[in-house]
Amino acid sequence: MHKLLPVRWLSVLVLGLFLLLSGKSWAAEFEPVSYTAYTSLFWLREAGVPEAAEYAKATGKQHLLFTGKIKNFYTLQPVNMLYHEMRYAALNQYIQQNGYKNVMDIACGFSSRGLYMARQGIRFVGAEFPAVAVYGNNYLKKCLKPDELKLASYEVADATDKEQMMAAADLMQGPVCITMDGLMMYLTHEQQASVLQNIKAILQKHGGCYITSDFSARDFVMGASKVVYGEKNAREVYKESAKVYEDIADADFDQKFFNSDEEVQKFIAAQGLKVKQIPLFSNPIQLYSERGLNKLQLQRLADLKKAKILWLITLE
Repeated sequence: MHKLLPVRWLSVLVLGLFLLLSGKSWAAEFEPVSYTAYTSLFWLREAGVPEAAEYAKATGKQHLLFTGKIKNFYTLQPVNMLYHEMRYAALNQYIQQNGYKNVMDIACGFSSRGLYMARQGIRFVGAEFPAVAVYGNNYLKKCLKPDELKLASYEVADATDKEQMMAAADLMQGPVCITMDGLMMYLTHEQQASVLQNIKAILQKHGGCYITSDFSARDFVMGASKVVYGEKNAREVYKESAKVYEDIADADFDQKFFNSDEEVQKFIAAQGLKVKQIPLFSNPIQLYSERGLNKLQLQRLADLKKAKILWLITLE
């Protein structure tokens, strides 16, 4: 049975879980969803990303993810580390190489991108639902120096709420690079269109771009599985990885909302936006999570780094 869910709660589903807690206080609301809000941070820390380790320490939590409950955890571990670090690093590289000074990260959870960007002198706004915004701002205070803290904040913004989205964007001066690490694949076409219209409004006012790997997420995870386990075993590993989240998200991650990249392009164009697919990395980069990979795995990884998985969306 398919459910139509508001995006402020779908931000929690980004990492695998949906809980409707609208009648509870922020603190009470936060505890049941904290497990999923920390998931991406867990994988970035496991990959060896320094700012992720620092941010994880600031949470004061001993266990960001209950790995004992994940079947075949050690089989899935290298795939998830690669996938999460690659999408994180790819967006970071694009932002810096294109000279952006403002980043709006939609449904970011407890990503360490805020630390990274602030330390590069880039304004970071994490658009999240209330509980994550409150806790996220507290974690930022523990990690950043006063001057850096002026550049990073979480703001309450539902991706389908035009006023909230614009209010968050208006905190920044100049062109904005809008990023997203895992939301679109959970939305209906109607919700996706709403989000794109809100992004379009921000770009019309501020300039900039929207960049994400969301529309290629399934191919992306499959690609990471192939890097580690090869063509023969990748499908099974991908299915096991998706199953971790499917059971609690009531979703089938193996079904595409669009049948092809061409359908995605037409859908985005119908919202009055321009789109093109670009490589994950335009310049060479060494990932923390690639340490320990053998020669054959590194060759497959080199191909994945050049794959056109990022979607660059602009007004022109």
